[in-house]
Amino acid sequence: MNYLAHLHVASCCQSQLLGNLLADFVRGKPDGHFQPQTVDGIYLHRYVDGYIDALDDIKVCRALFPPELYRYSAIALDIFWDHALVTHWEAFHDAPLELFVQQAEIACQHASDLEPSPLPERFAFMSEKMWREQWIQSYADINTLPFVLKRMSTRSPRMAPLADTAEVLIAHQVQLLDAFPSIYQQVLNAASTFSEIQQSNTKG
Repeated sequence: MNYLAHLHVASCCQSQLLGNLLADFVRGKPDGHFQPQTVDGIYLHRYVDGYIDALDDIKVCRALFPPELYRYSAIALDIFWDHALVTHWEAFHDAPLELFVQQAEIACQHASDLEPSPLPERFAFMSEKMWREQWIQSYADINTLPFVLKRMSTRSPRMAPLADTAEVLIAHQVQLLDAFPSIYQQVLNAASTFSEIQQSNTKG
């Protein structure tokens, strides 16, 4: 799952959006380093990542990639699922996407202001660009994906083949879009259960 999906899962679970967005930029145990709500959001994000990676439906999707790109398929699919969520948005959320994104940005900024220490510099840089350049809205166009994957592939030499996964996503877009609603509903159900346990433990 990518930015939009993690924000939406957090919203559906009444989890803090900032923590769910921040998680990929935090290593190790976050406890004591951030506000408790942020920590819970980080753990929810990590749970969702582990859950979706283990789904049989995801294994079927990853099998669409040629052997030389298989190791990059999970990352490529994470990007595609944001496109799929935008495409199927009305099935999963009542408010328009534009309004959801606006409210998510406000919520994340408010939560950031409550943190006792500055957030990781890499996250702050990414977050500012994401909101300003409207990355989430851009996922409506599947032709955005090659650009995104190309940009990600430049982060290190070993990531270079990631740029080639865009062709696979576009070639199989109908099959992947058809698979998404079932996959995402499973994620939402599992995340909701995990979040309820989190909240119960906090109250306890």
